[in-house]
Amino acid sequence: MNWKLVLAGFCLSLAACEGGNRETEIGVVSFNVRLDSELDGNDRWENRRQAAAEMIRREQPTLVGLQEAQPHQLRFLAANCPGYAWYGVGRDSGKVPSETGEYPAEETMAVFWRESEVELLDRGTFWLSEVPDSVSKGWDAYCNRTCTWGLFRCRASGQRFYFFNTHLDHIGKTARAESLKLIAARIGGINTKETPVILTADFNSRTTDACFAPLHACMADARAEAPLTDDKPSWNGYGRKSAPNWLDHIFFAGKGCRAIEFRTLTGDYGAPYISDHYPVAAWFRCSND
Repeated sequence: MNWKLVLAGFCLSLAACEGGNRETEIGVVSFNVRLDSELDGNDRWENRRQAAAEMIRREQPTLVGLQEAQPHQLRFLAANCPGYAWYGVGRDSGKVPSETGEYPAEETMAVFWRESEVELLDRGTFWLSEVPDSVSKGWDAYCNRTCTWGLFRCRASGQRFYFFNTHLDHIGKTARAESLKLIAARIGGINTKETPVILTADFNSRTTDACFAPLHACMADARAEAPLTDDKPSWNGYGRKSAPNWLDHIFFAGKGCRAIEFRTLTGDYGAPYISDHYPVAAWFRCSND
């Protein structure tokens, strides 16, 4: 689906309305790009990077939450996805990721946004740990984990919303549970006015896992709430590693925000697999009171 056509059609429907509150449509993608590893053989980054960029160009989301993105992967996507700006800091350096820096292969939970549609008003990063405002590893996690957030304003309607993006640990069960408690608390602390908020992530868990309790208490699962949805697994392992699984999810909350569609992006973008995870996408409509 071409997101520009969706947005154009929706804008026409808004123009036909008389009075009432304006609505804004926001399309987001959560995409674990899979770090660049020689162990992936024919599926390593150099063989799928063009297809990964094509996914973003074709789908044209308002925002993309990336997980596992290394500095050279970010540079490539930024150069090959015109119209997008991005923000994120490396999970090990706490700085703008660099291929020539101290951590040339560090991962970043970057946020990409379409500059013609939204502008960034505020931003930040915290670590999923007991000391979230410092570079750190939390609980029983295998490695440092971060959460990137931004406050955005839609240029057409003035609607403001928050966007959070993260990647939970793949080893530490305690880390996953405590990280979601922390994320829920941070969202509540940052978003004090019931502004719409969207969270994208590779959660490394199904939403039925007990660790999701803090999120279920304050946010909704877009896959479950959207009237148009699917139940396709997001983990594919390049079609050769273990069984498919549901690890990537999109949550939302806030006054006047509702999910209208959820989709797992399994299309052909020019490579058999653009990652060992399929991207997941969601469309939201938010009322601008």
